[in-house]
Amino acid sequence: MTMDGEARVLRDADLRIEGGRITAIGSAREDDDVAVRDLGGKIVLPGLVQGHIHLGQTLFRALAEERRLLAWLSERIYPLEAAHDDESAYWSGLLGAAECLLSGTTTIQDIGIGPGIEGLVEAIAESGLRALVGPCLMDSGPELPAALSKSSDEALQEAARVAAEIGRYSRLSFVLNPRFILSCSDALWDGIRSLAAEHEWPVHTHALEQKEETEEVRALKGGRDEITYFDEAGVLDLDLRLAHGVWLESQHLDALADRRVSVVHCPSSNLKLGSGLADVVAIRNHGLAVGIGCDGTPCNNDLDAFKELRLAALVQSVKHSPGALSGLEALRLATSEGARAIGLGDEIGSLEVGKAADLVVLDGERPELWAAPEADLHDVIAFGASRAAVVDVMVDGEWLVEGGVLRHLDLGAIRASSTRAWAALKQRAGLNL
Repeated sequence: MTMDGEARVLRDADLRIEGGRITAIGSAREDDDVAVRDLGGKIVLPGLVQGHIHLGQTLFRALAEERRLLAWLSERIYPLEAAHDDESAYWSGLLGAAECLLSGTTTIQDIGIGPGIEGLVEAIAESGLRALVGPCLMDSGPELPAALSKSSDEALQEAARVAAEIGRYSRLSFVLNPRFILSCSDALWDGIRSLAAEHEWPVHTHALEQKEETEEVRALKGGRDEITYFDEAGVLDLDLRLAHGVWLESQHLDALADRRVSVVHCPSSNLKLGSGLADVVAIRNHGLAVGIGCDGTPCNNDLDAFKELRLAALVQSVKHSPGALSGLEALRLATSEGARAIGLGDEIGSLEVGKAADLVVLDGERPELWAAPEADLHDVIAFGASRAAVVDVMVDGEWLVEGGVLRHLDLGAIRASSTRAWAALKQRAGLNL
C-alpha cells in the first residue's frame, strides 16, 4: 500500500531497500548478497506519523481522569511535569516510544517537557524513532509551578541549547514548542518568532483546543483569539503546526489558507476532555494539511495511531455525513498528509523510490483484516487495523520490531524501571493521588 499520489496498491510486489532508502518497487533484481524478507500474506504500508504527542506524560496514564482541559492541567499535569527529572523523563519517553513502535508509529512530533528534557531526548533517540522534539516552552500563566516557568530569555536559551544537542542524532530534528498562549508571554512569542526565522525552525503549539481556553485567551489578549493574536505577533508567517484546532472557524481558516500552517487532529483527546469535534473536512477543504496524533496517555489513554485515524473518520461521518472522510483519507492523515503536516512530506509518508524506508508490516491473515477481493484495502485497514495486526516495523531501513517484539529494547526492563521512576516522581510531586 504505497500511499503515493495515486494510492497504488501493488500485490505480490518487491520492495528493495539500500542504505535506508527505497531504491525499487515492483519486481526487484535478485542478488546473492542481498538479504531477503519474505512477507507473503502480509500488508506493507508506510510507517505511521503522529504529529502531536507527549511522551513525557506516559508515566501519568489514567491519573487525570474526568477533568476538562484547564483543570486537567492545573490540578494534575503541571504538578506532575514539574516533578520530572532526567531519569523519570527518560523512562517515560522510552515507555511511550515502545508503545508507539509496537503499534506501527515510526515518526513523532513531540511537544516536549520542561525539567527532564535531556532525558526525554535521549530516550527518543535510543528508541530508534524518527522524531521532531524540543523543550516545552513556558514563562508565565496562572497556577504554573515555578519549575515549569522560566524567564523568556532562559526559555529561549534552553531551546537553543537543546537544539544543538539534538543535532547529534541522525533521526531527530528540532522543533520550537511554546505550550500555548496562556503559558507564554508576549516577550516569549517575540523570541520564538525571531529564533524560528533565524534558524528556519518550525513551531508546534496547542491552539483552539477548548472553548474555555479561547475565552481566557481573549481576556488576556484584549479580545483577540489565538489566530488573531498569532497573526499580529507574526507567528502565522512561520512554519506553524497547530495541535487540536477544534474551534477553528471559517474566518480563521480563510486567514490560514495561504500560510505555512498545518493542523494536527487528536480526536480521542478531544472527546475525552470534552473539547469538541474538530471539523477536519473544512480544514482540509481550505488547503491545510492535517495530521493525526494520540496526544498523551493522560488524555487518551492509548498511543495506537490506527485507533486514532479510524476515530477521525467516524467523527467526520457524524459531523457531516457517512464517508465525509474516507478510509483512504483517514490513512493519509497518518501517512502522506501527516508527513506533510510536520514538514517531512518529501522524506516519509509514502512508499516511493528515494524516500526513507520507514514502514509497518501487518498480518494480512488476521480475521479482522479479511475482506472480499472487491473491498478497498484502504477501507479494510483504516476501519479494521490496530496494533494487534502489527508484525514488523522498520525505520531508516532498520527493523525495530520483528514478529511483534521490540528488537533492541527490553520491554520488561522498561516497565520495571518506569515503575521505580514513577515512585520517585510521585514523591517529588507531593500529590495525593
